[in-house]
Amino acid sequence: MANSRSAAPARLERIVHEAAEKHNLDPALVNAVISTESAWNTQAVSDKGAMGLMQLAPGTAERFGVENPFDPVQNVDGGTAYLKTLLDRYNGDLTRSLAAYNAGEHAVDRSGGMPPFWETRRYVRKVKDAYFRPGSGRNPQSVWAPPRNPIRKTVNGEGQVVYTNE
Repeated sequence: MANSRSAAPARLERIVHEAAEKHNLDPALVNAVISTESAWNTQAVSDKGAMGLMQLAPGTAERFGVENPFDPVQNVDGGTAYLKTLLDRYNGDLTRSLAAYNAGEHAVDRSGGMPPFWETRRYVRKVKDAYFRPGSGRNPQSVWAPPRNPIRKTVNGEGQVVYTNE
């Protein structure tokens, strides 16, 4: 696997940092996904039709407003938004989120975790290895933060006041 820091031109690094900041993710995680997905090839197309740096499937690209998946700015923004959505959905579980990025949310939900696909297991291992290896630039505080639910005041059936954020 190529070292993402040396494989990405400065322009692409800027794009990654801007998208990661916008979506509150660690740029090193986005770098690890891109390195694994496309090896920084902006024109990459998979056998299954996923496109660009973050290998967005056509439906995912449409879902996240990516009109041109080969445009690095659109692709990285859409892929980073999708990754953030998955981290929120799976409460910060990086393994499930990466598995869903690779195999789809339905596959993760059906299996109750990691789908039994060799390709997905290999993919998750490669991304995590790239992300957690020394020198990746990983920031342990910025992978994911739980969404902050507002505290609400309710009254239960017995007339007691209950404060909750659930």
